[in-house]
Amino acid sequence: MKKALIAIALIICLFSLLITSNKSIANIEKRVIIDAGHGGMDAGASVGNINEDDLNLEIAYELKSIFEDNGFIADLTREDENDLCDGKFVKRTDMNKRLKMINSGSYFLCISIHQNKYSNSKYSGAQVFYSTANPNNKALAEGIQESIKIYLNNTDRIVQKRNNIYLLNKASIPACLVECGFMSNPLELKLLMDKAYQYKLASSIYYGSLTLLNTL
Repeated sequence: MKKALIAIALIICLFSLLITSNKSIANIEKRVIIDAGHGGMDAGASVGNINEDDLNLEIAYELKSIFEDNGFIADLTREDENDLCDGKFVKRTDMNKRLKMINSGSYFLCISIHQNKYSNSKYSGAQVFYSTANPNNKALAEGIQESIKIYLNNTDRIVQKRNNIYLLNKASIPACLVECGFMSNPLELKLLMDKAYQYKLASSIYYGSLTLLNTL
């Protein structure tokens, strides 16, 4: 029943967006921050010469553009291939700088973009992770997961609770982590590299986030 209600809410959002002008949406004036996972010395997962951090940044930019096209203000934790360390790479330093931006008091929610990888290439599908640190995290994650199911129609995965993800645990605003797909699956990797699919994926994340964002 709960999933059905979320799906109905998403459909209502989609139809309402079709009849609402960008000008009226701009009046919301809500800021979001998008975290493109990894970067610099930390490439994340890799398959051949394809690195996760590059895919994360490409999808993050697509998502940023979609938010902005609909009147929101959207920022990125990193805007290029570099990490956030000054000089020598230290993972905790990089994460803390991301958190400082996320927790600056300027944003309503955070979406962290990542890619999955597994030893068995048969696995595929996007999946959203959340922490119980914020009571709104689960609603954000479920909204995005259901939107991905409806919009992409290529996964039956459900949200997963993870309280061991540093960024999600320490964020002071609603936050979730989207594993956009499995780089270890050749067919899905081809999709993740495709600009049209990246846009469609980012659109589904955007629409899903509205189920919470429009209530804040």
